[in-house]
Amino acid sequence: MLELAAAICAGAAVSMAVLCIALPAALSDAMSGSLLRGLAVQVWLRESAVAASAGWPWLTGRSILVAEGTAGVLGAAAAVLFTGLPALGVAGLVGSIALVRVGVGSRSHALRRERQDAVLESVRMLRQLLETGAGTVQQAIAILAERGPVPLRREFRLIAATSLGRRHAWATARDRVAEPLFDMLAAAVLIQGPGGGELAPLFAELEATVTSAQEVEREAEALQVQARSAAAIIVSLPVVFLLVLSTFRSPYLDAFHALAGQLFLLGMLAVMGASYLWMRRLLRLDGLQRVRLSDA
Repeated sequence: MLELAAAICAGAAVSMAVLCIALPAALSDAMSGSLLRGLAVQVWLRESAVAASAGWPWLTGRSILVAEGTAGVLGAAAAVLFTGLPALGVAGLVGSIALVRVGVGSRSHALRRERQDAVLESVRMLRQLLETGAGTVQQAIAILAERGPVPLRREFRLIAATSLGRRHAWATARDRVAEPLFDMLAAAVLIQGPGGGELAPLFAELEATVTSAQEVEREAEALQVQARSAAAIIVSLPVVFLLVLSTFRSPYLDAFHALAGQLFLLGMLAVMGASYLWMRRLLRLDGLQRVRLSDA
């Protein structure tokens, strides 16, 4: 019971810290000019960006921090109650927070793939419309606003409705979509205006470029996911082994109930966590770079 109480207290402390981070204005007043203030602002901005990328209107930076804190408290308490090892409460805390991040990350990844497919379909439709002589690029964009891919219809509708300042409209759309493939499409449309020339071959070449870039990026992402999954399995195996031993109340865990054993186990978990973060850093891929037009 003492171990469970300690885990609950530790989880409550984490929740209070999370809630404090969720109030950046108060932190700014309380820790003006301090290192903690800068760290809190960075955490707040990162979590807000993660929440925004999921596309759920109800998910904000504050709500995702509260969800992570709540999941962490429950995971830590469950781990300590099940195993009787407070050190494993740290693993339960980190694992529960990671599950929340994985759920939000999966949603963000699905939306990003949907946008990429929509960009490719838009380029293909533009090429087909220009080859069949449907009119100018602006008229083709107006058609995309009505019958184009659903995720990008709103962007094309705003661009088509702009009679003046089309470059600004494209720049604003690029910031909202935030996809390198859409940047390529915007660059092709904006460059063809002053450059002139035959447009159908330009968009045919753009379609091939976008398709190739998308295939390379997705193949790299698949390899990255495989490597990250392997690293996660390797790191999780010792924790799973300890959970199995706890289920059978194995006497091999008696040494870990002493203070020295707890400190040793906590140190090993810290080493495993640091190794996993290092492996993730080595496996990180920057992906395609955004296209920035200086005159847009």
